[in-house]
Amino acid sequence: MSQRPNRLSRFWRELKRRRVVHVITVYASTSFVLIELINNLAEPLNLPSNLLLIVVIILAAGFPLAIILSWLYDLTLKGFERTKQLSEIGDEKTIVVPNAWKIATYISFVVIIGLVVLNITGRRNLVKPGSVQALVVLPFDNFTGDEDLDFFVQGMHTSLIGELGKIGGLRVIGKITSSTFKDSNLSIPEIAKKCRVQAAVEGAVLVLGDSIDISIKVIAASRREKLVWIADYTEPRSQILNLYTRIVKKIANEIKVNLTPEEEHILGRSNAIDRDVYNAYLRSHQYWDDFSYSSLTSALEYLTTAVEKEPGWAPLYAGLAKVWAGLVQFGYVSPDS
Repeated sequence: MSQRPNRLSRFWRELKRRRVVHVITVYASTSFVLIELINNLAEPLNLPSNLLLIVVIILAAGFPLAIILSWLYDLTLKGFERTKQLSEIGDEKTIVVPNAWKIATYISFVVIIGLVVLNITGRRNLVKPGSVQALVVLPFDNFTGDEDLDFFVQGMHTSLIGELGKIGGLRVIGKITSSTFKDSNLSIPEIAKKCRVQAAVEGAVLVLGDSIDISIKVIAASRREKLVWIADYTEPRSQILNLYTRIVKKIANEIKVNLTPEEEHILGRSNAIDRDVYNAYLRSHQYWDDFSYSSLTSALEYLTTAVEKEPGWAPLYAGLAKVWAGLVQFGYVSPDS
């Protein structure tokens, strides 16, 4: 039993003598740097999407080869020389590792540790300022278990698009276009390419009595999906307007879009809304894009009822103006009526 530690010790010394340990360290750090360079330069330089995978496979295949070669050969000032056996050089205690190998090994350790720390601490900073200039809000998932609440979930989707549209430095894809991706099998990068955006927002809504629970994800859309931010919010229905502004401000912060003082003021206002009024407003949305007479009159009824309860809420009048414009445009009523 006492011979086993001695054999292990001799084997370890032999690995160091043959520079195997140093080669492994240098090879690992070089590979790490190369992978990081490709990962960060793939998009700016428009490199092939499978380049990183190819490089990783080559590096993995080359690793055992590097170990074998380092065991058999030494790299000296004269080039590669076959490593001598211990019997040829005498006492192994006289073996000295060249300073160049020591320095390379120490630098490699520092590089590996630095890259690991950078990857861990920098994971939140997936988005750089100015890298996201446009985004698409994908249709929300209805997790309420009630199809009758589809109007509510769709209305929240439309409302969040409207609130995000208030940010001047951000282009937001409209509801009609974004709704075409409902139940789509396309990936986020594919959708982003079609819409010419750099990020996507996903949402899932759950209604619990008088409270709303919504989960929001912001995903950076490049060749690979990168989750930038995810959060869950639970608010009373009366605070839903404030919920939108909170989410919008958080999204702007996460994608590094600067808000103007005026936008900060608009998004900083507190607004409460009656539950029935807001439901009526969202139900009217169901009919806005169907320009039949029955649909437009239904939307008009919902909005009129809501105005009677909440005469000071401006979006209701904007909705009424849109409905009346549709009635006039399609000849259902006279402009003078």
